[in-house]
Amino acid sequence: MITNLSWIAAVDHRISAAIVFFVMMLLLNTGKKRALFPLRAAAVLLVMCLVSWGLRTLSDERIGNIHLQGLCYSLQIMALHLLFVGGCFFCYRNNRAEAWYNGLLGLTIFKLGWNLFKAGSGLLLVNGLDAPWGRYSIAGSLVSYFVYFCVCFLMWYLYKKLVHEPPYHAPVRLMILLTAVFVPLQMVLEYCGHVFTAEKNALFLYYLCAFLYTLLNYAMLLMIAELDSFRHENRTMHDFISNKMRYYEMSHEGILSLQTKCHDLKHQIRAIRSEAGKAKFDEYLNELEDSINEYSTVVECGNQTVDIVLTEKNILCYSSRVKFSYMIDGSLFNFLTEREIYSLFGNALDNALEAVTKIEDPERRLITLKSNARGEFIVLQVENTCAGDMTLSEGALPHTTKTGSGHGFGLRSIQRIAEKHGGMMSLRAEDGVFKLTVAMQPKKA
Repeated sequence: MITNLSWIAAVDHRISAAIVFFVMMLLLNTGKKRALFPLRAAAVLLVMCLVSWGLRTLSDERIGNIHLQGLCYSLQIMALHLLFVGGCFFCYRNNRAEAWYNGLLGLTIFKLGWNLFKAGSGLLLVNGLDAPWGRYSIAGSLVSYFVYFCVCFLMWYLYKKLVHEPPYHAPVRLMILLTAVFVPLQMVLEYCGHVFTAEKNALFLYYLCAFLYTLLNYAMLLMIAELDSFRHENRTMHDFISNKMRYYEMSHEGILSLQTKCHDLKHQIRAIRSEAGKAKFDEYLNELEDSINEYSTVVECGNQTVDIVLTEKNILCYSSRVKFSYMIDGSLFNFLTEREIYSLFGNALDNALEAVTKIEDPERRLITLKSNARGEFIVLQVENTCAGDMTLSEGALPHTTKTGSGHGFGLRSIQRIAEKHGGMMSLRAEDGVFKLTVAMQPKKA
């Protein structure tokens, strides 16, 4: 039978922090689970518990100096934080910015709970009372877990209510910089909390100040998420308006071109009626057929917004002598907003057009667009030929050997749309062909 002493030594002091970190990882990372998720999660929990156990055993049983113990406690917090971030990558399909952000948020909520109930304990001690969650017993330990998780769930609930989505689109460097600032400061607080809280008044005042500081960090993280969401919305709106403007400019140019064609057709009809025109009758008919073909490129695929984008690009391909083939069911993309469709299809085909028009031989100018449903995923594929060799950098953004090649334009916007809908973007370049694949889950919209 487990005694109070063995419970406190084996569970409460050694692995409680690991358990809380693990629960916060599950709460903050919703959806987008990797294959064999239960086994992966169990492995992360086991590693967290072993690391926490090892560091606390080292500090409690092998180290007698209080300053070294405080340092060891600080290392425990840093190790659990890094395991939290690693667990996000291992168990979920997160991008790097999201994983680092969730790691900071999990650490902050963990310390909010810790500082709050330690400040409560200190306040009761100042008034000559004993906090029920501070007693070294199984019952006191369970009460501490209850208080701790209540605080953590409250902070998580406020986060879900106040923040629309994590900063998926924030620069990874910003998240790493914040980690480099927040985590060492929390380690310093952990060290000071162990070394300088011997007196009752000091205990209460220290943890009250630590709670207020951590609460400020919490507010900053929420603000960062909201600012990133606003910035992304701004950029998406800008992309939408830019695509709209290009479309209307194309429509205006098309109307002017049509007026010019009509004017030319009048002269051609007069010429055909003349004696000299009868000899060139076939030539005039061929020119007339070409004029008609240019305006018979309207696309109808089952989604009006996709039709608009593809019709625009189809006309541009025809006028640029680019062979454009498509096999697409537009209804598959009904879960996307108009802005997302303009940004997704517009940027993908703009990049493809920019690349193929650099090819001197018109016979090699090819663009292929396909879409299909694969299980829970909707997959869009765009392939195009390109001039020169193309390689992909570590950040998955392409670079070509030709100056001014712009295949990287718009890819970040496409990647954000894919990740927002529980999917991913992949790029592949070989044998003079560039292939963009975008997979999304409609249910994750």
